[in-house]
Amino acid sequence: MKNNSIHATNFRKVLELFRDNRAQDAAKLLKVIQEDYLELYSENKELRSQIKEVADILDLAECMDFDGQKYWINDDSEVTGPYCQVCYDKEGVLIRLQERDKHWECYSCENLFAKIPKAVTPKRSAPKKKVKPPLKLFSAK
Repeated sequence: MKNNSIHATNFRKVLELFRDNRAQDAAKLLKVIQEDYLELYSENKELRSQIKEVADILDLAECMDFDGQKYWINDDSEVTGPYCQVCYDKEGVLIRLQERDKHWECYSCENLFAKIPKAVTPKRSAPKKKVKPPLKLFSAK
């Protein structure tokens, strides 16, 4: 946006133009103000969308569990995964691993992740996660 016409003084100018019987000039200025408003509205909408996307990414990051070689999503109601640690750490992309007899395989980066037999892994209980309320960025209208 080059020139921000949405300003209180411009609305005063419109009023003065109407009072001076210069309706055409007032209409032109109102049109400029309207165009700037629409541009600001679009920019605001896009920024809100970007903020929501960042908030969603932050919410997802809080649900990610790393078991030492792969990621799982634990959203308290269900656990999904596993997802490739290499793809997520490098690109920020969740690629679901494909299960094989003795390993997990990533079709994207072609890395293999060994399955560890349950008898080998020590049973440890994860600390209970505190449920955080969702991040509220805007007031509902």
